[in-house]
Amino acid sequence: MREDACPGVLRLAPAIDGRLARIRLVGGFLSAPGIAALRDAAVALGDGRVELTSRGNVQLRGLAADVGVELGARLHAAGLWPSQSHERVRNIVASPLAGLDRPSDLTALVRTLDESLCAIPRLAELSGRFLFAVDDGRGDVTGLKPDVLIQNGSVNGLRVSDPVAAAIAFANAFLDEREEQDSAAWRIADLVEGAARVRFRMDGTPVEQAAANVAAPPAAGPFTRFDGQPALVVAVPLGRLDTDQLRWLADVIGTAPARVTPWRSIVLPNVDAVVNDTAGQLGFGISPDTPWSNVSACTGKPGCAKAFADVQADARAELGRWPGKAVHWSGCDRRCGRSTRTEVDVIATESGYIVEGI
Repeated sequence: MREDACPGVLRLAPAIDGRLARIRLVGGFLSAPGIAALRDAAVALGDGRVELTSRGNVQLRGLAADVGVELGARLHAAGLWPSQSHERVRNIVASPLAGLDRPSDLTALVRTLDESLCAIPRLAELSGRFLFAVDDGRGDVTGLKPDVLIQNGSVNGLRVSDPVAAAIAFANAFLDEREEQDSAAWRIADLVEGAARVRFRMDGTPVEQAAANVAAPPAAGPFTRFDGQPALVVAVPLGRLDTDQLRWLADVIGTAPARVTPWRSIVLPNVDAVVNDTAGQLGFGISPDTPWSNVSACTGKPGCAKAFADVQADARAELGRWPGKAVHWSGCDRRCGRSTRTEVDVIATESGYIVEGI
């Protein structure tokens, strides 16, 4: 297995259009100062845009090779980079509607998990792909195939009294098993009999875990909180946010953090539905049937040296071609950024596109 080369704030990945930085958003939470800092960094140091990833994180592109120190300082001041040693392993996704449409807020649990992860030096050895997920029972983030899943009082199927402690124990058990196998595995599934062997190392009585009912990602459009306060979900076309969109987001969310979802949309708590019109004018998808909720694409040409086509432009041109289907456009057969919910794959090759799943 090749060395883990996942980008972060300190490790900038090379690309044709410049360096790329990936910023982990624990639970997808992103404050107004954080949005403003990303916007300013994108304009001053990058290509002016912010990308959303399939794990609810964000990326900056078009960075010069020597901007690492300045970028780190900007992001640290905005609270987006709290741990130098653990910044690439803070991979924690959470149900983005938790506590909004049902009384199951996960904020404290997610924050505690992040703090516990960063407090243990050894866990900095986890790869940038090792994934924790905190699900509020609806099953939306289980489809991301996390290494450690906290759901309904259990962790990876073990009933526990302290989910955070158990999640940390699973991560340590993975490192123990990886060491015993003399492996460079990034994730539990990459080990020989990984799930079974890591689970065997855990204390506690295993319980049979029913198959999760994987819920659909939150649809764009307004919805109502359980306490009657409105909120808004906006789809971000192809996961790219421009300067005007970022400025509007920072202005409109107030003190309640936005929540970036793994489906390249953004949940805006405590936002009145009257902002719908402005969001639509700025290019966001704002209706439940917007095709932008179902279409994604990798960077493609000209940003990626391996890409055979400008899949961003082609995805826009063919936006309504497979209505109701989750479609991902890939510039090559690596299929970067592909969601697990993808139904139709459009893959660029030297001789044109091939389509799978129809």
